[in-house]
Parts: sequence; C-alpha cells; structure tokens
Amino acid sequence: MTESQGASINTSRLGVVAVLFGLLLLASQATELLKQAVIAPASTAELGFPADCRADELEEEQLTLRECQLMVSSVQITLASSPVWFRPLQISLSTFACFASIASIIVGASLVRKSESSLQIAVPVFALLLLLDAIGFISVLNTGPLLRAQYLWPQLLWFFIHLCLLAAIFNMAQQRKQV
Repeated sequence: MTESQGASINTSRLGVVAVLFGLLLLASQATELLKQAVIAPASTAELGFPADCRADELEEEQLTLRECQLMVSSVQITLASSPVWFRPLQISLSTFACFASIASIIVGASLVRKSESSLQIAVPVFALLLLLDAIGFISVLNTGPLLRAQYLWPQLLWFFIHLCLLAAIFNMAQQRKQV
C-alpha cells in the first residue's frame, strides 16, 4: 500500500467518525434545545406547586411516585441554579451547535468520498465546534455547582472530541502537503 492510499483510507475513516459524532452532537444539542424550551422560568415547577403525579400516568410510564417527585425536583434544581443569562445563552449555543453539527456531518460525508476540498472545509467547521464548546464550558463554569454537575463533563467531552478531530484534520492536511 502506498502512502497516498494510506492517507485516503485514513480520510475515509475520519469522515465516518466525523459523521458519527456529528449525528450524536445534533441529537444532544436538539435535546438541549427541547429542554430549554420546556423548562422555562415561571413554570409550575419553579413556583413550587407539588408534583402532579397521577396514578394512571405513573403506571403508564412505569414510574414510582418518588421518581416522579424527583423529576420535578430536577427541574426545580435547573431553574433555581440558572442565572438569568444562562437560558438564552444555552438556546443560542445549542442552535449554532445544531447547524455546525449538520455542517460536520456534511464535511464527514465529503471526507468519506475523498473530496479534494473536504480538508479545507473541515478546518473551519471543527474550529467553530471547538469555539462553541469553549464558550459553553466557560459559561457553565460561571454557574452554580448544581448546573456545573449537569453540564461540565459533557462540555469537556465534546471539547476534547472536537479538538481531536481538528488535530486529525491538521495532520491529514500536513500529510497531503508533503505528498
């Protein structure tokens, strides 16, 4: 196998990884958008109303009364711990991350097809994802301990995933320049 064949195989593998992580990020950020849309300030959970855990719904969802109450407590923790600026920032970051993840899926598919311009397009896409991760990480650091417990590790994980993808893209670009 020649060096250029090895580089093209690696490009295909990196493309598959980029598509996979792009899909996972899209699902994660879409879930976060839904969470931010549902868990809104001045909701019944924040106002301290008791959990409406009807027996028929508990049975249908196969939940205990305690699990239902804990779910309401989880929402209350999120609402009580969120600074005023956190929810709008999360909505904005999640929206941008959804679009960037779609772009990374497209870039990943072009890497699989071994498109010549795919490496050039991949750099700004993964750099944008890395920037969004860094902004998200910094914002989570500036919240309380309860929100940090929910958000910090996933933010770090995505940061390092995107950092590794960007490093791999730079490495492949260097290999192509040398060939």
